[in-house]
Amino acid sequence: MNAPRQGLFASLLIVSFALHTFLLVVATTHQLNENRASQGQLMTSQLVTDSLSELSPANTVSLALLVDRYATNPSVASIRILDAGNQVLATGGQAKTRNGEVFVRDALQNEKKAGTVEITLIKPSIGEILRTQWLAILTSLFLHGLLWLAYRAIARPSRTEYLARINNESRLKHELQTLTQALEQEKHNSAVAIAQVQQQVQVRIKPKETKATVETDNNTVALNIQFYDPKQLLDSVNNTVSIPYFNLCQIFLNKSIELCLQHYKLNRSDITTVQQFCEQGATLTISAETPNSVECLTMIGTVFQLLSDVLYKRYREEKRFVLQTRSAVSSAVDAMQLSSVQAAERLVQHLSAKESAVHLPAELLKEISDHYQLVNMPNPANVLTRQAFMINGMDSNTAELAQTLRTDILKGKQSRAS
Repeated sequence: MNAPRQGLFASLLIVSFALHTFLLVVATTHQLNENRASQGQLMTSQLVTDSLSELSPANTVSLALLVDRYATNPSVASIRILDAGNQVLATGGQAKTRNGEVFVRDALQNEKKAGTVEITLIKPSIGEILRTQWLAILTSLFLHGLLWLAYRAIARPSRTEYLARINNESRLKHELQTLTQALEQEKHNSAVAIAQVQQQVQVRIKPKETKATVETDNNTVALNIQFYDPKQLLDSVNNTVSIPYFNLCQIFLNKSIELCLQHYKLNRSDITTVQQFCEQGATLTISAETPNSVECLTMIGTVFQLLSDVLYKRYREEKRFVLQTRSAVSSAVDAMQLSSVQAAERLVQHLSAKESAVHLPAELLKEISDHYQLVNMPNPANVLTRQAFMINGMDSNTAELAQTLRTDILKGKQSRAS
């Protein structure tokens, strides 16, 4: 049971130790520079004073002895005494090849230059500074080591916390596996049910194909659900990501259809799936003559929007691909020669995320106006948008019904997974 983020804490300690050593070297270098400056000025002044009497006339022996006495200082690299013509009179020093800081002062006698004194003081290297500060550096390293050991001891989780984390990870893994299995089974069941319904619809429509097509165009109401994708994210994902996501949306739509049909006492054959979920969304149609058809279709769109919002929040937390949705219910628009399916597809493109709109004749619009708050479409550009309304809210009974159906679907999936 290791402490959390040991590597990050170790990296911080290494950076702290390096920064502390760097600041120590900088401070020592600054202090040595100040000491060397004051020492150089003092030594040149003293040497000028001591050698002034020997410069005129020049006594090279006495000057050499004087230079040797000053050169015994370990910080002195070299010393030179020159006459007024810059001729070397005496030199000395134990490290003449070392680089250092040069201090120069003229020797004046009766306000006349009698000579020049040059003293070069050794400038220590970084390695020499580190050698002189080895005790402080070693102490800093020891303290950082103690901090590392203290962190390992303090931040290490207890046995109870460790076991709780392991159990939580195992539980999440098991829930993920069971939920995946439940989704696969639900997808299979939905595919079988959809295939059976489509076969039944084809058998019923085939003898009167032409007539049914005309009725579909004129006497149906369509629900279109599309993804809100302003950044074109669908184009950037591959099929291994998008197809399972479409299947999951279709499962939620099928469950919404099933519960809404039960509530409004309609049959599954009353609703036709024109298009299952794909990049263009999904489309449903129902006969306008069916009782409660518009209320049922609008409730399907509302429940699916609630489920889509739950799915969007969860997938965003898990950093998985997900999109928000929008929906529209529409009848045919004769003025624009649009069928109900075409009108719903075109109307939904004027909406943003989580928005819904309806375009219905007056007699059908009255069926939902008592339950939904309708407002005019902003900036209408054609007959479709001028006659359409956005759903801006609903009464308490309708909202409670939508929340109940959404909760039943989510609980159904959880119980199936368990």
